Amino acid sequence: MHGIIRALRKEKGLTQQQAADYLHLDRSTYAYYESGRSKLNADIIARLAHFHQIRYEVLLGGGTCAGG
Repeated sequence: MHGIIRALRKEKGLTQQQAADYLHLDRSTYAYYESGRSKLNADIIARLAHFHQIRYEVLLGGGTCAGG
């Protein structure tokens, strides 16, 4: 899952700080999620899906990147 989070962020051309700010997280917390050192909870998965306009299943390793 962490590889997907990083790829989506880079696709948007954002820094970790910019993504963390949107999600109301510290940059270090976001970096831990992105590196896989911390597990994502349902709230963070939902916020990431909304931020990237994708279905949450994509973050969980299934589905397509289509929003909705």
